[in-house]
Amino acid sequence: MVRRAAFPLLVGIFLMTLGAGRLAALDPNRTLTQYVHRIWTVQQGLPSGTIYNMWQTSDGFLWLGTQTGLVRFDGVKFTPAETLFPGFPENQWMRAGVEDSHGALWLGTNDAGVFRVEHGQVTHYSTKEGLPSDVVFCLVPGAANDLWGCTGNGLARFVDGRIEAHHVKAGSNPPGPGMDRVLAACLAPDGTLWAGGDGPVLSHGDGDVFETIPLRGVPSDGGVRAVVCKGSSVWVGTTAGLVEVKQRGQQKFYSSKDGLADDGVLSLELGRDGSLWVGTRGGFSRLRNGEFVSFRPQDGLSQSSVFSVYEDREGSLWAGTKHGLNQFVEGRAIPYTANEGLPSNDAGPLLQDAAGRMWVGMLDAGLARFNGRRFDAITTREGLASNSVLALAGDADGSIWVGTSKGLNLLQDGRVARTFTHASGLPADEVRGVIRDRQGTLWAGTAAGIAKFMGDGFAALAGGSKDPIQALGQDREGRLVYSTEHGLFRVEAQGTREITANGNSLRDVDAIYRDPDGVVWLGTNGLGLRMLDESAGQLKVSAFFVRDGLFDGEIYGIVGDDQGRLWMACSKGIFSVARAELRRFAAGEIKKVSSTQYVPTDALRVIECKPGVQPAVFKMRDGRLWFSTIRGLIVLDPTRLQRNVPPPPVVIEDPIVNGRSEPAGLIGDLAPGQKNLEFNYTGLSYVAPTRLVFRYMLEGYDKEWINAGTRREAFYTNLPPGTFHFRVTACNTDGPCNDQGSVVTFTLSPHYYQRIWFWPSFAVVLALGGWLAYQVRVRHIRERYDLIVNERSRIARELHDTLIQGFSGITMGMQALLARLRPSEEKERLEDIIHDAASCLRETRRSVAGLRGVARPEASGLAVAVAGAARQITETKDVKLRLKLDSGPRGLQAEVEYNLLRIATEALQNAVKHSGARNIEVALKTTSEEMVLSVSDDGAGFEPDEHGHLKPGHYGLIGMKERAATIGAEFVFHSAPGRGTMVTVRMPVNRAAVLEAVK
Repeated sequence: MVRRAAFPLLVGIFLMTLGAGRLAALDPNRTLTQYVHRIWTVQQGLPSGTIYNMWQTSDGFLWLGTQTGLVRFDGVKFTPAETLFPGFPENQWMRAGVEDSHGALWLGTNDAGVFRVEHGQVTHYSTKEGLPSDVVFCLVPGAANDLWGCTGNGLARFVDGRIEAHHVKAGSNPPGPGMDRVLAACLAPDGTLWAGGDGPVLSHGDGDVFETIPLRGVPSDGGVRAVVCKGSSVWVGTTAGLVEVKQRGQQKFYSSKDGLADDGVLSLELGRDGSLWVGTRGGFSRLRNGEFVSFRPQDGLSQSSVFSVYEDREGSLWAGTKHGLNQFVEGRAIPYTANEGLPSNDAGPLLQDAAGRMWVGMLDAGLARFNGRRFDAITTREGLASNSVLALAGDADGSIWVGTSKGLNLLQDGRVARTFTHASGLPADEVRGVIRDRQGTLWAGTAAGIAKFMGDGFAALAGGSKDPIQALGQDREGRLVYSTEHGLFRVEAQGTREITANGNSLRDVDAIYRDPDGVVWLGTNGLGLRMLDESAGQLKVSAFFVRDGLFDGEIYGIVGDDQGRLWMACSKGIFSVARAELRRFAAGEIKKVSSTQYVPTDALRVIECKPGVQPAVFKMRDGRLWFSTIRGLIVLDPTRLQRNVPPPPVVIEDPIVNGRSEPAGLIGDLAPGQKNLEFNYTGLSYVAPTRLVFRYMLEGYDKEWINAGTRREAFYTNLPPGTFHFRVTACNTDGPCNDQGSVVTFTLSPHYYQRIWFWPSFAVVLALGGWLAYQVRVRHIRERYDLIVNERSRIARELHDTLIQGFSGITMGMQALLARLRPSEEKERLEDIIHDAASCLRETRRSVAGLRGVARPEASGLAVAVAGAARQITETKDVKLRLKLDSGPRGLQAEVEYNLLRIATEALQNAVKHSGARNIEVALKTTSEEMVLSVSDDGAGFEPDEHGHLKPGHYGLIGMKERAATIGAEFVFHSAPGRGTMVTVRMPVNRAAVLEAVK
């Protein structure tokens, strides 16, 4: 059902629609066979079983009470009630149904009492709740929000949820028999309840006391089956006929003798135009102005027994039978066939005479005259030359010229006055066209050429074609124009002249029409439309084909309406084109023309117009257009092609959320993850339900309307969280649209990770986690660093207490020995040994100091250490030392500083001892990215051996490379004989200081 939040909107649309719809009704001037008739049976989805009742609810749905259950119909789809309302019983025989003022459905069954459905909730009433009987035949809304029910044991009244039993017993004025089974009832405008059942009587009263009226004309074994109240009259359908009960007890009885379809009346319905619709066992009838018109199975009804008749708010009539649902709709055109009294469906030429009467030539049944209500035929028995009529023309005095296959007849006062044949001067007996030109000359086109009427007979046109004539017409000046298979010709004062287009013959012209502007239009047999324009004094011929927008290229007849359009009868039906648009195309102003096809409301009706008759289409003086077709006649009013129907109500049915149907009123808040939705919607117009077109938009998701055409469903997948409004509008084929439409609003809740606070919170948590991980890492590094420092301190102590102390003792012993020696070469040699030992001891102490030392963040001792080592190594040598040392990086770790110092020392010693250098340069340069330490000399240079050694027994390049690799530095060595040596160490500053930075 419709979402509750949108229900006020839908009620508003309904009231608007209902107000407009009360003016809509089937045209009572048409016969029943002239309405568009549709049938739904089991093959079209209708559940099996007799349709006992029909009604339309305020939301626009049509409901059917059948022998197998309750069914809802939207014009396209039948939906069983058990799929709409949880807990609704299946396979119940529904005899009656009605909607109360609150929108609740009341349903009477054959053996299960009454069901009430409101907002999807089902309430059951039976004999246990006080219902007189579980057999319920009818339900009648009361005057005070109450409800009357016809049961198998009297009347029941539902008031505020209570049941009051009322037995239809005899009153006292006058006394009469009561009744047990009440089969039908109605409530009169004055509040009187009329009821009937078994027996030929009708009772009326206030519900407690009834007066009984015998029904005259109904036999004793007869009974009442339907009752409707209309003003001061009550119409009673009985098993023996129809009875009208008027005031003061007056009655009028109708039966099949009066035109009723059958004496057994089953249902009654009052039409908005005052007609009474009567469903019987032999079809149904319309009673209007005392006259019956009936529609029976032989006319196309789905089955003979009409148990229910209903007129909806758009004016359509519905008839329910044992074998189908029938709908009757007023089409935009009026058909005339043999069903409406036309002598034959093989219609030919058309004509309206001076008196306004319509004449139709039949190809096999003579000439038909239409007086507005019925057709009269004139055939060979009345003197017609042949029953095959091919052409018609009229004179101002009311005379009719009738061209047949065997001669030409003149009708005066509706009688055949004269007959002309080949013996009368006609080139042939078969007359294909008749026309009177502007000068008053009558021309007849035959199967052997053209002839002119001379007063007493005809004379063949001198110099005219002997070919069969296909069409007759006039040019701008009113001169005769005729066509044959081989060309188009004009009769001039000098003789007959062919009309050509750029020297080419205009062949196969089947229709000639001169419009009010004097332009001549030619319809051809497969070559499209031609325009002959002589307004500028020179003939201009323009062609129009299907590729240019023409609906069909095989045109049998042309006529203009009062709205400036050309209407054409063609092999594909009927279409129109604006004359101004055709002229603009001919002038090259537009690329294509727009053809408007007439499409019948009944998709099963096929329209194909008739070739070879003159004229095949005729405009009456009231503006209506008559067309000959292969199935009789079609009459169109160009000013009334748009039906006066209200905009169609739109209903959004229960959406499907993640594959599960949800009540539309309960999807307001959807849980996270319910992001796949299917919306089913429908438009409730029954005039042309399959041609309703829809558009929809999911506000909050779609950026513009989506044109769905006739599709009645919309799908959305992977919707993001948010609040959405699904809106649908509908338009019918005649243009009126329901732009307000219907709407369902819902909110899709987000997952926790889709909420606005999630990502900022996640970023905070992530940053906190990163900070904690950093702190753990720093702590781990510090612990490792402390272990390294402690180990180095232990090694330093061990070296100090063992190696340094031992070297110190040895050095002191050698100094004591030196003091006792006399000057000699050995003493000098010992002094050198002591000096070297002292140097080694100092280096050892420096190494121990490096093991113990911790670099300070504010400065590095590398530059000082390198400078000191360089001076010490070169102070006794004949070498010029140049120092280019900056302060070095801040926070240099001790291990890095020590290894760099050892590399520099090794390079200096190699330069002093082995290169014979005169100049040595030591440089330390620090940038924001790297630190570069280099030692270069101008000595002899060398090429290292395959192991990288300087000389056997000396540490060489390998040691420096290993120290550089230990601290993660890049070691670069350049040397060549006679070009000196350069040792360079490059190290990123951040790697050199990282350990110190985290301390």
